[in-house]
Amino acid sequence: MRVIKYFCILLLLLFSIHSGKAAPKLSNNAQAMLFTCGPGQELYAGFGHSALWINDPAKNIDRLYNFGTFDFNTPHFYTRFVRGKLDYMLSVTNVRRFLSEYQHRGIEVYGQKLNLNHTEIETLFALLEENARPENKYYKYDFFMDNCATRIRDVVAASVEGEIDFNTPDANASYRDLLFPYLTHTPWTRMGINLILGLAADKKAPPYNYMYLPEHMKAQFGKARILTPEGERKLVSSERKYLDNKLTFSYNALLDPTVIFTLFVLIVILISYFEIKRNTHFRLVDIILNSISIFAGLFFLFMWLGTDHSATNYNLNSLWLMPAQIVFLLTLFSKKINTQKWITIALSYQIFICIVVNFWPQESEFTFILLNVLFIIRLLFHFKRVRLSR
Repeated sequence: MRVIKYFCILLLLLFSIHSGKAAPKLSNNAQAMLFTCGPGQELYAGFGHSALWINDPAKNIDRLYNFGTFDFNTPHFYTRFVRGKLDYMLSVTNVRRFLSEYQHRGIEVYGQKLNLNHTEIETLFALLEENARPENKYYKYDFFMDNCATRIRDVVAASVEGEIDFNTPDANASYRDLLFPYLTHTPWTRMGINLILGLAADKKAPPYNYMYLPEHMKAQFGKARILTPEGERKLVSSERKYLDNKLTFSYNALLDPTVIFTLFVLIVILISYFEIKRNTHFRLVDIILNSISIFAGLFFLFMWLGTDHSATNYNLNSLWLMPAQIVFLLTLFSKKINTQKWITIALSYQIFICIVVNFWPQESEFTFILLNVLFIIRLLFHFKRVRLSR
């Protein structure tokens, strides 16, 4: 697939040359540099960022290429974003503006000078300029396979004479596993990611694909070698730290989802105990809890079936968020069904799925078990209440 992609890029380059719109020639002092930015505090910046800089002072060329931007003025922006139909684009700025932004945000930035010969730098520059043309700059973003880092990896690989040997050790990690080191200080984000990502995220990632994360690409570029018939050379000739990290990431154990949901379960147990003692039923509690769960399950189902996000495909979490909850609400509002029978089925199903969650191939976590326990408690109370009323 990579060969086909490179071939298409080269066709675009040939087209631009024949149409008289080739990139300007570079001097022998031109250089190419990969910038890698550390994680930021914003959710979208939590996994870092990559950009590529072509610099040639002799020709007054200072072009920094960023594949991670999008146009907020796009019609139906948020709808297209949620559905995975928002086009990302390659934008071009200069290095001063780029570094100034990251300095303002307190994010560390490293630069790796690419060890390319003059022909390779000119090829890289021409490919980037062709990709930056208005008719070519937009692309369909994919979190794991086609993003701001992988686009740079691919265009650099397409520019060298020969091929790049990354020779990366296999960490036997899934795409999801590779995200976890970035989420140790944000357990709520980790929980949200584990909820929304489907089985596609749990596939074992080939070492080459680790580079969907900028810091992994930086590490692999630093160890890579360019192999040619004439010999081999390092892909990166030197590395420099441009900006220091000024951010402090804190973690409050008392606000951890495990703590919050444990307290929530205890509160639900107390409410259920009070209902039994007073022979009453806080119907609104069940309506709210089950409605939220069903909405979440439907949302994850929509992210699987109704969007172009490959990372959210085959999400099994809907299996513990919806079926029993739908039955629960039906027994609350319908007088035409056998309440005891269907509550028994729903309760049995929720207990079964609570056990299965611990063993199925999709990543789970303890908070999911807590949420399952919460629904089991309310189903047990409802079951007991229905039996006593018969």
